[in-house]
Amino acid sequence: MRRWRLLPALLCLLLLCACGSPAAPGASYCRVVLEEGEGFTCGDYALTVASGEDASFLIRCEDGYAVTGADCGEYTLAPAANGGAVLTIPRVRYSTVVSLTVIHNDTVIRYDINDGSGAPAVEVPVTPSHLRWNTATDLFDRPGWTQTCWNTRADGSGVSVGLGSRTEAAEGLTLYAQWSRWSPAELFRWESGPDGASVTGYLGAEDVITVPAELGGLPVRRIAADAFLNVGCAAVILPDTLYALEDGAFRGCALSELYLFDNIRSIGDPAFEGCEELATLHLNAVEAPVYSGTYFDTFQDKFDRLLSLRDKKKIVLFAGSSVRFGYDSAALDAAFPEYEIVNMGVFAYTSAMPQMDIILTCMGEGDILLHSPEFDVAEFQFCASGDIEYRFFNMMESNYDALALLDLRRYGAVFTPLGKYLTVKDPMAKKSYALSPSAFDEDGNPVSSPSYNEYGDYVVYRPNASSALPVYGTPVLYTVAAFPKETYLDPLNRMYQRFLEKGTRVYYTYSPRNRLALSDASTPEARAELDRYLRENLRVPIITELEDSLWSGVYLYGTDNHLSTEGAAIHTGQIIAALKAAMGEETPAG
Repeated sequence: MRRWRLLPALLCLLLLCACGSPAAPGASYCRVVLEEGEGFTCGDYALTVASGEDASFLIRCEDGYAVTGADCGEYTLAPAANGGAVLTIPRVRYSTVVSLTVIHNDTVIRYDINDGSGAPAVEVPVTPSHLRWNTATDLFDRPGWTQTCWNTRADGSGVSVGLGSRTEAAEGLTLYAQWSRWSPAELFRWESGPDGASVTGYLGAEDVITVPAELGGLPVRRIAADAFLNVGCAAVILPDTLYALEDGAFRGCALSELYLFDNIRSIGDPAFEGCEELATLHLNAVEAPVYSGTYFDTFQDKFDRLLSLRDKKKIVLFAGSSVRFGYDSAALDAAFPEYEIVNMGVFAYTSAMPQMDIILTCMGEGDILLHSPEFDVAEFQFCASGDIEYRFFNMMESNYDALALLDLRRYGAVFTPLGKYLTVKDPMAKKSYALSPSAFDEDGNPVSSPSYNEYGDYVVYRPNASSALPVYGTPVLYTVAAFPKETYLDPLNRMYQRFLEKGTRVYYTYSPRNRLALSDASTPEARAELDRYLRENLRVPIITELEDSLWSGVYLYGTDNHLSTEGAAIHTGQIIAALKAAMGEETPAG
């Protein structure tokens, strides 16, 4: 759809202000006017730039609209963090009026309030930037009820999807709101405060407790210490009005499921002290995402692919960003045509354990996991900590439903890092689920071609370095002492065992590292001892050589463990050879 509408005042100004009308001695200026149109807005529709300079317009698109072109000859159009686009006209030489070509996306999800009123479904446009689509968040309000999720069937017997989480892409999709009626107000003790009501006690015996969003006409903002002390129930549904859970709020409570919204301001593990059966967290989105379009967001795009291949044979590559930068998965695909390839590497400086638990849900008999833990963050990468680190939630933001795949009883800290994540993201710039990481490079700059391929590899060209010297000043320990068996290898073996029990073959490969970025203690003898130690104590085969993982810094890009484009190709060739050798050894003769 396209609509032409001129700004009279701006056009008059354009006629009066031709290129060559200087605003300063010796300067020549041009006036560039962006014509108004349907489906977008712009902060400044008219720019004055020096002759020969670029003119850039920051455009914000309305839901369902996208800018696809401009009628000004040479230009670039790049995605913007606000969900719109940046139109840049290079080297302006004359005053001009520019009009945009704007299309309306007819792809929609239909949302049914499902409250028995028979109200018509609401259609909300979807930008198909991902394999699956993100759902709407605060679309409906039903007094006396809290929305817990969407469902593909009105009676809730279909597939449930959290608010803001992802659903399978399907033309004509209708999602039905699922509601839980507030527990009766008389079951709660509460006090009024300066910002609303604080729940201080619960007097009921319900199996599912739905805390009201208001009591006595006041919004429920807090749940006080011991408010649900030793209460027995299956699930608790908290309202989106809630600001804080005080320490001990659910002390000793027997709940197993918790429904929570991501606009809560204060939450920590002490609120759930003694909740030994709390296994499942359903986190619904209220806040707009802030990590959309970043490398953190790639986890859910990769998980979309993994889900789509759940029932197919696959090779899954996993560790941190060294995996994201380290593979040419198309070459792996060609070498192993009977397998699908999924690159699940994202970010090493956060908990690997919950990531592996999520990956495990899609793995089965005959699948292969290639695991390449980075040594510089061994605590996270070897599952040494049972806590969830707060930046793990960065990767969950565009599909909080992935959190519900975790059994929280396997973890230590959960809600304290969640609280930190919510605190950190609160002041950050709000974005849109429509943004795709493929539209940006590693540093967040718009790119003209996708930065990630279908497998999940980062494919922006990365030249070899001009120097072999390390980028960072933190040498990494390659010694036995740095990897104690009880705290590092045993937890990793327990994780491996879970994959093996599902019939998945697991192979360990050493991750790439600049050979000059090792500690002084990491001598050739120490490295050889470490290699022997790992081979003797890990439950899965190590199929690469440690020394082959120590690279000249020339083949690394910007860090000490991100391979250049040429380095990734060489590394992939090594892995193909190693994997074929390992699989050959496991194939029975004849």
